[in-house]
Amino acid sequence: MLSTVTTGHEQGDKALAWRTAAGLKQAAVALIALTSGVGGLLAALGWLPFTTAGDATAVIVALASFMSICLLLLVWWSERQAKRILDRAADQQSAQRWMERRLKEIVDALPEAVIVYDSDDRLVLCNAKFRDMISRNGGVVRYGAKFEDQIRRSVELGVYADIADPETWIARQKEGLRASGPPQTFRLVTGSWMQFANQVLSDGSVVGIRTDVTSYKQRELDLANREARLSQLFATLADVVLELSANGIITYANPATRDILGFEPDELEGMRLVDLFTATDHDRLTEMCRRLNEGGAQSEAVVRYTRPSGEAIHVEIRLWLSSRPSGEQIVTGTIRDVTTRETAAAMAAREGAVLTSIANAAGVHVLVLDGEGKLLRANATFRDLLGVDSQELERRPLSASPKTSPLAAVIEPAIRDGGAADFPFEFDVVLCDGSDAKHTIRFAASAVPDVDGSLRYAVMIGIDDTARRNAETALFESAKLAKLGEMAAAMAHELNQPLAVIRMAAENTMQELEVAPPPDAALTDFLNVKLNRIASQTERAAKVISQLRAHARPGDEQPSRFDAPEAVNGALDLVREQLKLDGVKIAVASEACPPIVGHRSRFEQVVINLMTNGRDAIKMMPAATRGQTRGRIDVRIAPSADRKHVLLSVRDSGPGIPPQVLARLFEPFFTTKPKGQGTGLGLSICHGIVGDMGGTLTARNHPEGGAVFEIDLPAAAAGFADQSAAPAVADQLVAPAA
Repeated sequence: MLSTVTTGHEQGDKALAWRTAAGLKQAAVALIALTSGVGGLLAALGWLPFTTAGDATAVIVALASFMSICLLLLVWWSERQAKRILDRAADQQSAQRWMERRLKEIVDALPEAVIVYDSDDRLVLCNAKFRDMISRNGGVVRYGAKFEDQIRRSVELGVYADIADPETWIARQKEGLRASGPPQTFRLVTGSWMQFANQVLSDGSVVGIRTDVTSYKQRELDLANREARLSQLFATLADVVLELSANGIITYANPATRDILGFEPDELEGMRLVDLFTATDHDRLTEMCRRLNEGGAQSEAVVRYTRPSGEAIHVEIRLWLSSRPSGEQIVTGTIRDVTTRETAAAMAAREGAVLTSIANAAGVHVLVLDGEGKLLRANATFRDLLGVDSQELERRPLSASPKTSPLAAVIEPAIRDGGAADFPFEFDVVLCDGSDAKHTIRFAASAVPDVDGSLRYAVMIGIDDTARRNAETALFESAKLAKLGEMAAAMAHELNQPLAVIRMAAENTMQELEVAPPPDAALTDFLNVKLNRIASQTERAAKVISQLRAHARPGDEQPSRFDAPEAVNGALDLVREQLKLDGVKIAVASEACPPIVGHRSRFEQVVINLMTNGRDAIKMMPAATRGQTRGRIDVRIAPSADRKHVLLSVRDSGPGIPPQVLARLFEPFFTTKPKGQGTGLGLSICHGIVGDMGGTLTARNHPEGGAVFEIDLPAAAAGFADQSAAPAVADQLVAPAA
């Protein structure tokens, strides 16, 4: 640049000097040519006083004049060419000066400091940025000063910081002025950082660029400090921190790898993550990476890991997909030892399974609700009672299901209004099972408080109290029946004497008629007929009373062998007349059967109950439906084909049993009779008596109409021996002696 500027100045000066000399020469030549031409022309014409006109002379003079004119024209033309050249040189000089001015403005406008040293290392040019930088640091710009002197002066002024040996530093900078290499960075005492870069030109001059890199250096130091802090942080973490390339190669690992994975961090760098685990877990790790590549923000999994020592642990791997500022995709992740957690979770699962098994096998109803009244857990006993699965109940309030709404009416207000303060307490609730049978459940509710004393869980344990309550009711009804039996037995005993007196009077009267018959034979026959009828009816009444007393007598404590057809006939004797009065006909088909074992009185109670139930069913039929036909009850008793069982069936001609009633027919307190006409315990007690005898009692509808009750009882074993006393003989009416 300096050589270009110098050449432009020299050319301009030379052009100006040549233009001045050329002008003088042109003026002299033009004057001589003009004088010579005019003089020659005048001489040729003979107009001059000292010449004579002649032919040769005129020609010569004319030629001289022509030559002078030509010379004049040549001088004029050369002068014009010289003027053009001079004007062009002036324009070039002006353009050169404009370029120099623009170049100086451009260099001064550069954000970097620019300096130029000639081939002798002397300062010949610098821009405003450099001058400002030197002045701010206490220096002075001196054109023509050598580079070494300038550096030394800056060192003496204390411009540069961290210089231990100034002479060595100055010598190194002098050598580096013309040496090729990367830029050097120096810290100034003001806290700024400057970067020096030099470029040697072809003429030996050196252009230097001085750049303020304070902000970049500060960022670099901040980044270094941040990396140092992160390295210290990663070094203190108990979890393994990894950085992986996009293809799964580990590029960074923190020191926690020693304790968890059993590897040094530098040993892991360059390895693939999947190579640390067994082949059985490769698919899971590949799936994690696939989810990340498909746009997942995070992917995690728990796998087994075997340390180099052979110890197996559980680790939790978490991976995140991120990008570097350069756009490169990387994966960061952590590996945590979760062996203790997984072991505790497995133990909790086992204990939970044990507790669930205990709760399901305990036969009680167990429910756990959260602080908002939502059902968290219900055992199998409770679910089986309602006939629902866990998905219909769990995570929902009890009031959301009609089956649990009676329970919600009690527990939800306690949770909502009182919280843990209202617990513990007990209450009874009636719930319906899958077949709409009612169950009375006795619940005990207790609270599990949270750390702040609020209700965290409500635990309820319920016991089905239906059987006990039914037993109490049945016992109460049995006590009433027993009382009625005692009263009937007492009345039968009291009636026995009047019947004996009536019979004795009738027989005595007949004897007197035989001894002293009246004169009217027809009257005698009439009286004998009436007296025989009285005697037979009193005998029949006495027999019924005897059977009633035998049926009312308390049963034997030990079961005994008895004949089933005989017991059925005894039961029929008690209800035959009553059924006859109600318009019901009884038909009995009986075959010889092997003896059975049980309590005869209880068996007779079953037969009586089945027949009276058949009568009630017939009576419940509308008269228009029943028509003019009488009701009918068919009783059949016969042995099985192998004579190991005794089969009894009781069929009525009633309307039959509704299908929805068949499933609940033997439930306690279930009845289809109008209110006040049945307790719902008869068939339930009969079912229990037959079951105690080792048999079964079933009910069905006959294809031709009516209901059929069937009893299947096992025959007495061949070696069975009665342990009870011989059955009492029915009391007989003994007529007193005449």
